[in-house]
Amino acid sequence: SSEVSTSSRTRAPHDTPFTMDGFEAAMEMIKPHAVGLVWGSVLSIALNTAARRNPDARRLVAGTPLYIYAVAMIFQALVFSPAAYAAWSRWNFDPQWMKEGWTTARGSINVDPMGEKKRIERVYLYALFGYMIKDMWIFRTDVLFFAHHLICLFGITAFFAIPAGIGAFVVGGTVLELGNFSYNIVLLAGKDSGKTVPAKVKHYAECLYATCMPLSNLIGAAMFVWFAGFPRLRGTPWVTGLGTAWFSLIAGREYVHLSRSVPYFVKHFKAKRALAKSNAEAAAVAAKLKKKM
Repeated sequence: SSEVSTSSRTRAPHDTPFTMDGFEAAMEMIKPHAVGLVWGSVLSIALNTAARRNPDARRLVAGTPLYIYAVAMIFQALVFSPAAYAAWSRWNFDPQWMKEGWTTARGSINVDPMGEKKRIERVYLYALFGYMIKDMWIFRTDVLFFAHHLICLFGITAFFAIPAGIGAFVVGGTVLELGNFSYNIVLLAGKDSGKTVPAKVKHYAECLYATCMPLSNLIGAAMFVWFAGFPRLRGTPWVTGLGTAWFSLIAGREYVHLSRSVPYFVKHFKAKRALAKSNAEAAAVAAKLKKKM
């Protein structure tokens, strides 16, 4: 079966976007999504605005307003994860879905990217774009944050013109965002949280982050290596350009993870060894006293 594209603008460009012809073709593919991107941004900013209305929500945690964490975690757990699941489940979790482009689907060619078959994938990218846009003004003076989100925005936009691998991006992006979810948890309830958070909860939050973030990065990296071998992408500038952005983000995330987790666990295990040694010495002294008695 086939679903014929309603506009020449929706056809996949034969040239890469790194030539003038390819760039123009890519822009033509991106144009139909402009309204969706605007709506994604407007709704995300509206959610931010609603979330910060309560003065308590503007309380700073690790230098960031509490509502920023809340909105981010809502997106990560209740938007991205269910959307990725819904998109892939329509294909009965067939891995081939991850390799498809905007104009191909199982058993179909010349698919309309603006049609029903690609609806969830479109909405996912619109939501992800808005998710990145919503905090740009708030953190405009934070160079690293701003640069991170700017790279993400360019990457998301580029995926509206890529000839293959839409599903891989949807799943890979969700995996990375779940790593970010664990980072939000550790900032809210980890070692630097207030006295109201029990020590055990702080430790469990650190353990969760130390497990989930590197696992997220590892899966994300492995998925891009797989993505780079897709037939319509292998050896193209798409892989070079997106790969540079993708692995730069993963490297930055892993740097933050190691900078936090390594010192924490070194200190934690040193304290445990010191406590064990102290207990052993106390037990030895008690045993000697018992013998004398």
